[in-house]
Order: sequence, then C-alpha cells, then structure tokens
Amino acid sequence: MYDSYNDYTYLDRVFEPSKRLALVKDEIKPRLYNRGWREVTLCSPVGTNGKNPMVDVFYEMPDEPFAVVYAHAIVRSWMETPCVIFPNEAIVGITRPRYPLMEHFREGLIIREGSFKEGNYPQSEIDRTEALLPRIHPSFEHKVPLARLDEIGCARYDRVGEEGVFGASPYGHTIPNYETLLQNGLDGMLNKIDYWANINDKTDKTAEFYESARVIVRGMSDYLMMYSNKANELYLTEEDPTQKQYYKEISENCAYVAHNKPKTLYQAIQLMWCLSLWDWVDCLGRVDQYLYPFYEYSIKNGDVISVEDSITSLMYKIWENGAHNTTVSGCLPQNGEDATNDLSYLFLQVLRSIHDTHPRMVVRVGENMPERLMDLVTTIWSDGMSDPTLVSDTLVIPALQRIEVPLEDARDYATLGCQEIEIPGKSNTGCEDGSFNLGKVFQIAMRGGMSEDRDDVRVGPETKTFIECETFEEFFDSFKTQLEFFTELFCCQCSRSQEMRAAWYSKLVKGVFTTGCLERGLNHDDGGPIYGYGVAETGGLAAVADSMTAIKKLVFDEKLISKQELLDALKANYKGYEKIRLMLLNSAPKFGNDNDEADQMAQRVLDLFWSELNKYRSVRGGLYTGACSLLSGGISQAQHCGAMPNGRFQGDPFGNTMGPQPGADTNGLTAMLSSVSKLPLNKGVGGSTLNVILTQKMLETPEQRKNIGAIMRNYMATGGQMAQITTASLDDLLDARVHPERHGDLIVRVGGYSAQFVLEDAEVQDEIIKRYMN
Repeated sequence: MYDSYNDYTYLDRVFEPSKRLALVKDEIKPRLYNRGWREVTLCSPVGTNGKNPMVDVFYEMPDEPFAVVYAHAIVRSWMETPCVIFPNEAIVGITRPRYPLMEHFREGLIIREGSFKEGNYPQSEIDRTEALLPRIHPSFEHKVPLARLDEIGCARYDRVGEEGVFGASPYGHTIPNYETLLQNGLDGMLNKIDYWANINDKTDKTAEFYESARVIVRGMSDYLMMYSNKANELYLTEEDPTQKQYYKEISENCAYVAHNKPKTLYQAIQLMWCLSLWDWVDCLGRVDQYLYPFYEYSIKNGDVISVEDSITSLMYKIWENGAHNTTVSGCLPQNGEDATNDLSYLFLQVLRSIHDTHPRMVVRVGENMPERLMDLVTTIWSDGMSDPTLVSDTLVIPALQRIEVPLEDARDYATLGCQEIEIPGKSNTGCEDGSFNLGKVFQIAMRGGMSEDRDDVRVGPETKTFIECETFEEFFDSFKTQLEFFTELFCCQCSRSQEMRAAWYSKLVKGVFTTGCLERGLNHDDGGPIYGYGVAETGGLAAVADSMTAIKKLVFDEKLISKQELLDALKANYKGYEKIRLMLLNSAPKFGNDNDEADQMAQRVLDLFWSELNKYRSVRGGLYTGACSLLSGGISQAQHCGAMPNGRFQGDPFGNTMGPQPGADTNGLTAMLSSVSKLPLNKGVGGSTLNVILTQKMLETPEQRKNIGAIMRNYMATGGQMAQITTASLDDLLDARVHPERHGDLIVRVGGYSAQFVLEDAEVQDEIIKRYMN
C-alpha cells in the first residue's frame, strides 16, 4: 500500500521535518505561550496598539441590526490585526491580540477587563466600551420556564447553585463543516447563502442572519487578500532568493483561495486555517478524511510544496495556537469500512515529532483498525506522550444511534473540546451543557433533602434521611428521588442558558459553516444545526458508588457500623473515627477492581442518572446524554462535598474521568478496564473518557507495546468508550515536585487535556499522584 515516498507507518525513527520546516519549528519554540494561554487561544504575537476595532464598529453603525453589526465588528477585528508572516513558514495567519471587546463562541461578545490594563487604554475608552453593554447583550425573553418554580421558589434555585449540585453553562465547542468550505470555496459559500436566502421565509430575523453570514464570508476573502498583498510586498523587497520564493508562493496561494475552491493540499490547508483562526482555533474534526482528496490530487499532479510540508505546517500552527482537538482514522460513513489512510499516519508522525501538550489528537478504534496504526500509537506513548487518546467506534456509533443520529452520520463522528463527541459540521451539542455533581446529590439525600451546610435550609424534596431508613433500598430510593428532582432542574437551566447564547449570537462564525443553519435560516444557537442533543458532564460516580457499597455492606447488611456512628464519623471528617474509616476503606469493595459487587453498584448509580437525563430534551431539540471529561472539575466538585462513606476525607478530589476514585484500584490495569467496561457508557455518548496509566517502563519493548495495544483494543471492543494516557512514572512525578527544573517535558493527562506536570497547580498535581497510590 505504501511506497518509499509516503510510507508514514515507520516506527523505528521519529519523523524529521524538511529543512524549511525545521527552521520554522526552531522559530516557534521561543515564542510559544504556555499551555493555559494556548488552551484559550490568547497567544497572539502582536499587541493591540491601542485599537478597539469591534467597539468602533458598533459606534459607526448605531441603527443596523445587531447580528449585522456584530459580523462587521468581527471582520474589522481581523482586518486591523497586523499581517505577520514569519520566516520560512508556508501557511500564514496569526491569532488576534486581546482587544477589549471580542466575541467568543461560548457567550458571544465579551468585554475583557484585563485588556484595558494590558493595552494601557485611557479611562475614556473603558467608559466608551462599557457603555455598549446593553447593545452587545440584547435583552430577550425566556421561552423555557423555570422547572418547579411554583413548588420551590427562586430562593431555593439560588441555594442549589450555592450548594454546588450542578453548573449549567454550555461551553460551546463545535466543529465547523470544513468539508463544505473546501468543496465550495468562499465564493461558493456566498452562492449557498444567496440560494437559501431566496428559498426561506423573508423575515427580519432571517434577513439579518443571512446578511451577517455574507459579511463574514466576504471578510474572510478580504483577510486572505490582505495576506496575499502583504506577502507580495515582502516579495518585492526580499533579497534572499529562497525566502523571496516563499513569499511569492504564499501570495499566490492566499489570492487563489480567497475566491476559488482549493485543488491542492497546500491550498486546502491555507483555506481551512483561515476558518480555524476565525473560529478561535477550536476543533478541526476528521482532518485525515476531508483533506485526503487534496492529498491525492497533490500526489498525482504535484504541488507548490510537498504534502509533508503542508501537513507539518498545519500541525505547527495548531501547536503554536492551541486547537482543542483533531481526529484521525475510524470508518467511512457510507459503508463502515476502515478509513485509515496515509494522512492518518502522517498526522500522528508529526504529532510524535513535536512532543508537546499540543496538538491534541484522538484515534478512532474500530474492529478493522490496522494493527500497524495501533503499533504507531503505542510507540508514541512509549516516547512519553499523553496523546493520542483512543475512542471506540464499536461503542460510540450505536450509542449515537440511540439518541436519534442516523447510521451514516453516526459513523462520521469526531471528538472535540476536551474529549467530547459530536457529528462534525452538523451539530450544536452544548459541548458540554453543564456539569452535574452526583456526590453532592448523595450528601443531600443523606440529609433527606436538606442542605449539607445549613440544617435549616431545604434544597431538595423531602425524603427519608439516612438515619430514618430501615433498609438500604429505602435509602437508595431517597437518593433516586433527589436525583430525579435535580436532573429536571439541571436540564431546565441548561436550556435557559442556551437561550441566552442564541439571543447573543455566540456562534456567528460557526453558523455560516454548519450544515442546517443556512438551510433553515437560523443561527447556530437558535436551532440551526441538524443535531442538538444535550450533554451533561458527570462527576463523583466512583465516590458515590463506593459509598453506597460501603453502607449497604457494613451498615445495613453486616451491621458492623451503626447509622449514627457513621454520621458522627462523617461530621467529624473521621477525626477520632480512624478505625471506622479504615473499615470503610478496607472491608467494602471498591469500583475499579473487577469486583462484581462494587461494579454493579457503579452501574446502578450511573444508569439511574443517565437514564433520567435521557428523558429530557435540550431546547436545541435533541435528547440529553451523559459524559465525563471533567478537566479539574473533579477537584472543584469535591470541594463542595464533606466526608463520604467510602472513606474519603472532606475536600479530597473525585476522579475527573469514568475511572475509580483516585488510588482505589489495586488489582491492576486489566481489572480496572474490566470494571469500567461494565458501565452503561452507551448512555453517555457526549464523551466519557478514562485515565489510564501506562508508564514508559510498560512500553519499553516491541513485545510490551504489542501487548498494551491488544489490551487497549480489547477494552475498546468490549464496552470501553475512551481512554486517555499518562506515561509518567510515580518516581518522575514525585521528583518533579522537588526539582521542577528537571522535568519540563513531563507530560500528563488531566481530564481532557494534556499538560506539563510542573506547570499545573499543586492540587492538580496531588490528584494525579493519587492515581498511582494503590
């Protein structure tokens, strides 16, 4: 299948970029922002120079419709950002500086208070910007009523938020339809806009939407021409013949894709990078699939630069600017056959050569995945990398069908954000709509619906307290009642947050390039995309399941601990009750050890919540589904929770994925994978990942890597959904706490993203180390 030119499957050497791209790599390193800044794409190499372009537009257009002014403001912010073309690079375009007013796909237009100080703006400009607040956040009426408002009142709603039961605030990652852009080009996109504008109802709202879309697309063409002109200026003055040729190529490439649909890989990548920039370098989808036709064209017909240089250029842009996710491999939508191709390997090889926290990449694992691809994945891990993550076609595709996604689109899924899942270019799934704290619900259930912090404040419905329950099933029924109550409130609040984003056009750029929006004449957050299922991040599962197992076994069944003794121990955070805590830790089985008693309890708790979620629909139209990729949310959620009957102290972190409580799995890797694969992960297809520790020592030899690859493939085939890897050893982590200067390249997985261990907060470092304490 592979000849000497494009055999990217090799394992025995690290990919070496061309001399040109090696220079680009060396030039990127000193200007790299840390992971946090790249994560939020605030990593521009230029400053604002005192400009406030979006504010200027709103004052220049006082009477135009909001979305139209908003679109012009976005365009102005890009056109006033200086053109920067770094030496030797082939793909061009930089992120914007931190202007005081900017848009973001999470919540629309945002006033960035810190930018005023950074840019040394006068008070008059601050006042001028803040005076726009009523305009940039237009008022609207909620169509979704507050659930149970007459029953519980506003005060209890407020108290639920204070208790930390859930947070309902959609983040908003989505993947634009890069394939549509590349197949049509920007002028073709304008034709699509006009076509659908002529078909759909001529209302003020649709007219506003279509005109804003035209403004965005024309602006992107102007932006590419601006770079073409800048490259031509540099060409005319450059004396070095090699760099002079580079400028000529850039100028011609940008001018071509400003109006024409691309033919070559170099053209396609420049056009897609332009959209990615304007989309906050968010998520790129199945890059090996939609770029493959252009790769084939360039292989057959030649190109200005090599295909390796084109892909490497894109990966270096992602590396520097922090795209959230890319996906490779999987299956073909039309027939389900394996979709692995040359680019699948090439992207992974370039990822391996960069060896950093970015780019973040996911490999889809199906039953027909080539063994050679898994060999490459395990080899990358053996280098000390935490990417790529794995995701299972075997589980995800039918799980998506459960929430009303047709088979062909389900086969085309991609990952985005911090390991969420959606149908690229056709979706708005909240990603995620919010996060739900099972641990807090458990503790409220222990108190019969009363606040954990205040004895006189009711937050949930009245149920039997733990002390009043005569059997375990009575207590579980109380938990179930509380869970049902808070799930309804949570879904309601998520939909109301979504209404706000619709009114504020938070995804104005995404909507132009998302299937369904132009066809329906609706903006991205107002029902435009085809798929709008809801996603709830789920925290505290293992802590709750292990607590349930402990009280069933030790309190109700064996009566080794009285209910009052347990309550007293929890209230004291186990101070003075060390023997009870040790009994809870050691005499009750824990999820993650392939113990049926513990695993069945985890199944029961998770199935209860995710089945309840599935009864509700998002205001976007789709059913709710579960997810678990909490970043550091397992730490923040746990801070709302007191001591628990699994032996956990107050404030000790929950896990941040679907795995066991940190340190609770003591029977090894395969036992832990077996436990997790028993969970109903098909009901949590929003993206439910798992932290897996595979130290480099476990991956030293080809035989070891083959064995690990087989273990991970088996997990993906027998109920696992996602797996994210940490290859650091415990000794390395402990030494890094003492000597951080020695471990700048120590990469770990947090809960959806890779990070340099030494740059994480102490509490995050503690949570990672606890995973090894078994």
